[in-house]
Amino acid sequence: MPDGEQDVLEFFAQNIEATFQQTLPDLEREHNQGHSRPGTGAALRWYGRLSAAQHRLRQAEDELVVALGAEPGQLNPRQWELAHRVNTAVVERDVPAVILKALLDTVIADAAERGAPQNTAASFRIQAPAVAVARPHRISTAVQGRAR
Repeated sequence: MPDGEQDVLEFFAQNIEATFQQTLPDLEREHNQGHSRPGTGAALRWYGRLSAAQHRLRQAEDELVVALGAEPGQLNPRQWELAHRVNTAVVERDVPAVILKALLDTVIADAAERGAPQNTAASFRIQAPAVAVARPHRISTAVQGRAR
């Protein structure tokens, strides 16, 4: 799976839509009306948590990039604090991603057990890892220049 905010959220949005065979807005509308299928509410809840965590990660990354500036050199304590905040934000983003992936896998497996036709959610499998394990490119490039 590619790195990046849009990629992570887009990846899960596409997987949710493929799993439930509906768009996110349609799923939300059905859920709010009390007509959702099993797993929909949890998927929407964890997708919302993932979106919020991704937003916090983006903010932490932006703060770090500004603090790093363009000049290479030793990291000061404030920059180290911001780098640790980014690391924490990555973990806080990864947790909902892993839970959401497991939830979608469970929904798919349950559909397969019920004998869902091949063109429905039972035939869909998430092939990529839930989250990228590499540091975001724009941060790693900035930090590499400082670490030397």
